[in-house]
Amino acid sequence: MYCLVLFPIDSEAFIYVVPQYLASQVKIGARVIVPFKNSKKIGVIVGFENVIKKREGIILKEIEAVLDESPLLSENLIKLIHWVGNYYISTSGVVLKNALPAGVLEGKKYRKPRVTEYPGLAPQSWAGREQRLELTTEQESALMSITNVDSGVFLLHGVTGSGKTEVYMRAIEALPEGAEALVLVPEIALTSQIVDRFRSHFGEAVAVLHSGLGVGERIKEWWRIRKGEVRVAIGVRSAVFAPFMKLGLIVIDEEHEATYKQSEGLRYNARDVALVRAKIEPYRPKIILGSATPSMEVCFSTRGGPFGNSKRVFAESRYDREGNIFYLGLTKRIDSRPMPEVQVLDMKIEEKETPFFSKKIVEALKEAHIKGHQGILMLNRRGYSPFIICGDCGYIYRCPHCSITLTYHKDKRALKCHYCGLSLIPDEKCPKCGGIKFRYIGLGTQRVEEELRELFPELHLRRMDRDTTRRKLSHYRIIKEMENGATNLLIGTQMVARGHDLPSVTVAGIVFADMALNIPDFRSGERAFQLFTQLCGRAGRGLYPGRVFIQTYEPEHYVFEYVKNHDYAGFYKKEINLRRELGYPPFNRLIRIILSSRDKKVFDEIIEDLRFKIKDLKNSKPQAPFKLPEILGPVPAPMERLKGYWRWHLLLKGKDSKILR
Repeated sequence: MYCLVLFPIDSEAFIYVVPQYLASQVKIGARVIVPFKNSKKIGVIVGFENVIKKREGIILKEIEAVLDESPLLSENLIKLIHWVGNYYISTSGVVLKNALPAGVLEGKKYRKPRVTEYPGLAPQSWAGREQRLELTTEQESALMSITNVDSGVFLLHGVTGSGKTEVYMRAIEALPEGAEALVLVPEIALTSQIVDRFRSHFGEAVAVLHSGLGVGERIKEWWRIRKGEVRVAIGVRSAVFAPFMKLGLIVIDEEHEATYKQSEGLRYNARDVALVRAKIEPYRPKIILGSATPSMEVCFSTRGGPFGNSKRVFAESRYDREGNIFYLGLTKRIDSRPMPEVQVLDMKIEEKETPFFSKKIVEALKEAHIKGHQGILMLNRRGYSPFIICGDCGYIYRCPHCSITLTYHKDKRALKCHYCGLSLIPDEKCPKCGGIKFRYIGLGTQRVEEELRELFPELHLRRMDRDTTRRKLSHYRIIKEMENGATNLLIGTQMVARGHDLPSVTVAGIVFADMALNIPDFRSGERAFQLFTQLCGRAGRGLYPGRVFIQTYEPEHYVFEYVKNHDYAGFYKKEINLRRELGYPPFNRLIRIILSSRDKKVFDEIIEDLRFKIKDLKNSKPQAPFKLPEILGPVPAPMERLKGYWRWHLLLKGKDSKILR
């Protein structure tokens, strides 16, 4: 008897002999101790073989011990691991490493970890806090559509503040006894409020999974899920692999967010993996995709609603080959509160209070403070200044490892690369000419904070970006201060735009909107619209109406017209026609291939070889139904050097994802 053992390394499973005395103990999904090279390693059994072809000179090793009486991983989760490894052109071992928290396969010392409680609300503070809210007619209708079917995928398209989270909780309540639910959120910054709400609703039956927890805490929460001690798990991208045994519902909140896609190591999209998991699980869990600004691909696959009937685009990852995704709309805010008034300010002609702030934003913030309200300002660039330049010779500090200027961080008096992490203290004199007239060009969140402290010395300001949220509990504390009214004005990157429910915020502003519009990416318009709309949604969620100010030097851009009118359907129609004309997703699939090397000279031969092979392919006459995809490149990548590696890339474009892969 032979078994296949998978390790959390870049490889597929290895074959081991099962000794007779362990034959009754081995099970698919159980952990085993096996000899591996010159040491011992813990792996997971993922299959059995009765007969294998032995290679000459190869001696198979025996497994030495079985660690689990019952399987650690279900067969369904193992199937998912294999699918992800195959679909995303990786290996099952790499997927296993992403699916399990560090430590589960690292020995006994992690089995009973010393941990602290999750930094959400303490039990005494949330016990008995649940307030039963009365559902609106639209919420009731959406909930009935979800609960009246055994399985299916639903797009819950609700304007900001329409009560999508309440629908999620009621849908979980309506699950059969013993059924479990998984709630995915796009980033850690959103977990504090949603965990608060779910724990006030479900008590201790809520687990949390994200990288902000310590190793021991993550393992503890993982084991609580595996043992069936929780009803709901809330987590970021990797929580899609949570070890539920009776999964009945998967919620993907803010499904449009790019953070669901992992771009290093195992490159996967958690949304699509969740759709596949729902097909594999025996209970066929329902899926709710929630968003105020759904992704183009999801809308294109949705039946009904403002998008019309469309053909499928999810390929292997689509849920239902016939029905696709069903539309559920929430068009009004809770208590029929008005959507905020949005003003797009043309900074070429707008009257300015300072070089970076229009008079209208400053006056609105003053007025909000006088009335006891709060404000949010977003600039999607951290640091103090994107670069510093010598006023005498024009010298600019650049990262020696990346094709990017170094960002100046005034609090540390350091220049930092936001890609490779390099940090250095700038010289007092210019390294090139010895000049001392340095100029700070551009704007970052630190500089915004400094200017606002001068304008509003009486306000309590907080900044929320990657620099201020590195420490544990930092996200939680910043949002709690806003909820409690201790902070008057929150400044930050796109973190401040996502999902926070802060009823006292009546003024929101975008300081320099043009950055989001001018990214070399076919999705830049879509992502800009989503980001601006999400930021608008933070204002006016309470008793008082909200106002939003968007500062830009390009007010004629088509995105702003739809943002001003809160018109997602109009934006979708405009954008989908542009995509159709250019053959971009969802009308075609794209695969981007990146080649990287520390030695730039290596590319000369490789690129020439690639171009020769592409020319050969294009000259060939493929037989039907094979259709050659369009090949764009190879050319230098937009970020030609990153973390010390020179990079070229090429795109494959076509309709059939199998042929592309």
